[in-house]
Amino acid sequence: MPAYEYACKKCKKEFTVFLSLKELEAKPKIKCPYCQSDNVSKQLSGFFAKTSKKS
Repeated sequence: MPAYEYACKKCKKEFTVFLSLKELEAKPKIKCPYCQSDNVSKQLSGFFAKTSKKS
């Protein structure tokens, strides 16, 4: 399940939300788990793939 990084504009804390692509397409109202504000912004986060191949 993909992880999405958010930052709360009210309390300035960052948090991670795990949503399936189907859940994300439904455009859920994300709330800060610290202060319950819905004034949050999605942050850019890196992506990496983990494989079993050795380089």
